[in-house]
Amino acid sequence: MATNAEIAARLMQIRKLMELAGESFYKYMAFEKAAASIESAAPLDDVIAAGELLALPGIGKSIAGVIEQLVATGTADLLDDLLARYPPTILDLLAVSGIGTKTVATLFESYGIASLDDLERAIADGRFEGAPRMGPKTIANWKRGLLAYRGRLRRTPLPEALAIAREAIAYLREGPPLERLTYAGSLRRQERSVGDIDLICTAADGAAAIAHFVAWERAAAIVAEGATKASLWLADGLQIDLRVLPDHLYGNLLQHFTGSREHNIKLREYAVRRNLRVSENGILNLETGDNLTCAHEADVYAALGMAYVPPELRSGLDEIELALAGTLPVLIEKDDLRGDFHMHTTWSDGDDSLEAMIAAAAARGYAYHAISDHSRSRGSFGLDRARLREQRAAIAALGNRYGIRTLCASEVDILPDGTLDFDDATLRELDFTIASVHTAYDQDRATMTARLIRACENPYVNLIGHPSGRGYAEYTFDLDAVFTAAARTGTALEIDGQKGRLDLPDPLARRAKACGAMLCVDSDSHRVGDVSDVEFALGQARRAGLTKDDVLNAQPLDAVLAFVAAKRGRAG
Repeated sequence: MATNAEIAARLMQIRKLMELAGESFYKYMAFEKAAASIESAAPLDDVIAAGELLALPGIGKSIAGVIEQLVATGTADLLDDLLARYPPTILDLLAVSGIGTKTVATLFESYGIASLDDLERAIADGRFEGAPRMGPKTIANWKRGLLAYRGRLRRTPLPEALAIAREAIAYLREGPPLERLTYAGSLRRQERSVGDIDLICTAADGAAAIAHFVAWERAAAIVAEGATKASLWLADGLQIDLRVLPDHLYGNLLQHFTGSREHNIKLREYAVRRNLRVSENGILNLETGDNLTCAHEADVYAALGMAYVPPELRSGLDEIELALAGTLPVLIEKDDLRGDFHMHTTWSDGDDSLEAMIAAAAARGYAYHAISDHSRSRGSFGLDRARLREQRAAIAALGNRYGIRTLCASEVDILPDGTLDFDDATLRELDFTIASVHTAYDQDRATMTARLIRACENPYVNLIGHPSGRGYAEYTFDLDAVFTAAARTGTALEIDGQKGRLDLPDPLARRAKACGAMLCVDSDSHRVGDVSDVEFALGQARRAGLTKDDVLNAQPLDAVLAFVAAKRGRAG
């Protein structure tokens, strides 16, 4: 079953082949817009089943037909026709810096080059010597572009990319004086993975900053170097771009390079209707010639007559309209979080002690948290009923030593039939229960749906942990049925911040909210150093447009306990 990302990739393949075939700009760009739209949509199987495909932005009848073919068969008549003219590997050439559609056509028609390997062989054997517009400088650029492309074949997970960005920022701070420096792009938008890292800074001597950047010992190659920008390729397969401008342009610079592309297109289209042109160099009044520069990013949006759009919402959906109307959600903030329900210790599969994890939660300023070690089905590290009671006694013995309320909890396996790893009598002794799927991931959609709904209906289950299985073994289920059941039963759904999960991802969290479900933002920490991973979950919550009212662990302890009691009371 194809994922949204796979279908979007097929649409982009069609878009590029159409351009290569000489189709009109508007025709092939329609496929690019459609690809961007479905990447942020709910799973296409569900969208199509609900008859909502045409309701997605940028999806008309013709493209909808192509999408339905792709979902049903993995291909489409239009794609097959294009692939009969061009081998699919020809599109890889477009990813090489300095090679555009016209050059690809020339390489294919004049030299029979239809892949990166073909191009590398042609460069090596000197096939382009004396060819027009293919001099030594062009060939050197292609060599660098090939190197960079090889490093961009994989997307880098958000946590990994963030660590590298922070390392690069620390290195830049060691060099010539900089005024302001941060990361932008998909990293700042908190996307789950990034293709590259965008850094922006302001400095009195931009050339010195660039020179220091390209001298970084971690750079495997310099892809590009100019007066105000440079690009490096790292040996671990990631490109880092640095852009330097004067400080009075910082707001314009940050807005422009944060993106997304779709957001900036919509912003520019709106600006043009007001006779303005928006870029990293300012907001140009096309009537008067005046150029407004902004030292602060919020000033860019204010100058356009709209509310500031947080980076996580810049997806190109409806955020511009909401900003103009002043109806953007007030997104949940880090300081809104009052606790964390998902934390493991050495009692099960964690690396740090019970006391260390309690201290770590207290150090974040939480009012409460839960220790939720695994239940008995998790093998040798799972707690049985006796061990669970021993742990409760150990928590009680620590008392109020760290000034935080520790809830006695468990992450209980949802068994294949939807029953739980502990009976109700055991669950009744707990303050809070997380129920999670850890086995039988390959169940069919109907069975998994029934399994999750049955768990929601248990009066002692307060939270479904990492609900989609993302990052480990994704399984399929009827999203709306499960999310609606969670809302009906008073069961929260987790956004798990563990580096390999980020589950629920933002499109599903947004959909869960629309179904009326309460969400939680947790770390799923297994050691002290993981407790801060809640911030990755927070990024997904913000991308989903969640406010603090949508998140259970942004509520005071009394409200949490009332949430638990209300579900038990309904069952009674």
